[in-house]
Order: sequence, then C-alpha cells, then structure tokens
Amino acid sequence: MLTPTLVDLFAHADITPRIYHLGRRVVPCAIEHFRAFEQQQVAWSQPWQSQAQVALVFPPTPQSDPIIWCLGLPLDEQSMLVPALRDNFLEQLISTFQRAPDGTLALDSAAETLKDVPIALQPGDLTKALLHARISHDLEMPASQYHDAARGYYLSDDSTQAWQQLGLQGIADLVVRKTNEDETFLSKRLDKLPDPAFVALCECLAHAPIQQETLLDAMVAQRATVESDYPRYQAALSAILASPLEHAGTWLETRLHHSPNAEELATIAARGWHHLEHERRSSDYLVSISRLAAHDFRVLVRDLTRIPRLRLPMIMAMKQASPGSTLWHQIDAIQREQHG
Repeated sequence: MLTPTLVDLFAHADITPRIYHLGRRVVPCAIEHFRAFEQQQVAWSQPWQSQAQVALVFPPTPQSDPIIWCLGLPLDEQSMLVPALRDNFLEQLISTFQRAPDGTLALDSAAETLKDVPIALQPGDLTKALLHARISHDLEMPASQYHDAARGYYLSDDSTQAWQQLGLQGIADLVVRKTNEDETFLSKRLDKLPDPAFVALCECLAHAPIQQETLLDAMVAQRATVESDYPRYQAALSAILASPLEHAGTWLETRLHHSPNAEELATIAARGWHHLEHERRSSDYLVSISRLAAHDFRVLVRDLTRIPRLRLPMIMAMKQASPGSTLWHQIDAIQREQHG
C-alpha cells in the first residue's frame, strides 16, 4: 500500500525534517500544518503562484551539511493540495528507498529522484540566501563567511567597506539574525546607504520583517523622499508592508486613498497581505484594484482569495460593492463569464 504522505514516509524512517515556506515569505512552517495539508485537511496558509512552495530540510550529520529538497506542490482554487504529482513523487521515492542495500532511507540517492520530477523547485538567489540564513540560524550553526562583512557595513558608522564587496548571503544572515538594537541602529543608517545596498536590505526585510517602530518610521521617511520610479521607492514599500506592526497597517490605509499604481497594488498583495485581514482595508484595496485593467484585477483577486485567512474578508467585501461602482462592474463581468 502506498505511503499516503511525505511526512508519513519520513516518520516511518524515523526522520523529522524541518519545513520552510518559500515564495511569499521564507519562514519556518510547522510540520503539523504540512502534515494536515498533505492529508487534505487544511488549505495551504501561504500560497504563491498557485503552489505550496516549500523546503524540506533534513538534519546534518557530522560528515555532511543539511540536505535540502525544494518542492512546488500544486494547489486548487481554495489552496487545497492537488495530490497527483505528490503521489507520483512518493512512488518514485519509495522505489528508490527500497533499492538501498540496508533498507534505510537513503536521502542522498533519493535526492537524484528530485531532479526529474515536475514538483521540483529551483528557488532564485534571494530565496536561497534567505533559506540558508534561516537554516543556519535555526540549527544553531555559524552564519556564512559573508555575515561579518555585512554586519560591519550596515551596523557601523565608520565603515570603509564598499557595498560592491557585500554578498547577498551575508545580508540575508544579518537580517535573519538581527536584534532590536540592530534595527534601532539601522534606522539611523538608511539615508547613508547607496541604492543597491538599500534595495538588497529591503528585499531581505520583506522576509524577516521589521519589528521596531524606529526602523519602520525611518523606512517610511525614506520612501517619502523619492519618486515612484526610483529604486528605493518600491524596495521600501516591500519592507514597510512586511512588518507586522499596526503602524504599517494604518500607513497602508492612508496609501490606499492616494491612488496607488498597479505595481504598488501588486506589492501590497505579495508582501502586505496580512494587513488586509481588516474590513476597511480589504474593501479599500478592492476599490483600488478595480480601477486596473480587468486582467490585472482578476489576477490580484485570485491571488488574495487563495489565502485562507483572506478568502472570507475578500468575498464579503466584494458582496458589499455599491451597485454601479467600478468594483461592482468588475465583479459583474466575472460573474457573467462564469454563468455564460
């Protein structure tokens, strides 16, 4: 009988991998959530590009580094697992494991199987850097060799190092391991950072969010000083929206009343979705995106309604659209197509 889930297969071999979300945000994922998702009991909490993008990290041994498998598991419209490709992968894995001479779970040989399956995922450089930073931090391993240089550059008033000498991995390590004191110091450094160093920092902060009001205020101030086509503008937006602080949510409310453009609205969906779990913000966001082209409106609505915690607030806000409004017409067009 086929082992029903990946978690079951590893448990049978007495292996407990760490699970990480990829895509929308590179953060740890509770194995209980992944198990329930695999059993089709719950929807995936952070869907991205119609997938549950995950990393399975197997503990290191004295002789080897952690083994990492990155997967993109397909989701249906309500972010429930579509199991066919996962099941095919399981069959291949079981076949590989059965060929191991001692009957144990041979992760190294099984990793070769991953190269040839549709659900294999190849993360980009930023995602890989953040994932490695998370793994080393969570496993209490040393940061990368680039960490000290990044820390010296961003957290020193008299740094003579050029930003060109920094590695993305070092910046990811810095941001994942930052303390409250680090954030306070960073708030005083932002205006001294050249654009590439500022943008790289913000891209990482979108996955390891700002926790201190001082840094959030400094980031808001940075964005207010540049034009919308300036690199710092969009980068700061991602860092601001990712923060869980309520001030970031109230700032978003203000932005939604200043005609944000399509790129800003897409960034809100990608990095600030958690602030939209709020009746007024979800309604204001829908009104804002209703002014976009029909295709863009539908893409953003589909993206957000696939997030389980946002599905109901978004549906309720759409039902309350004023008859004759732009939002009402966008929704009406979708319903007409669905019903022929």
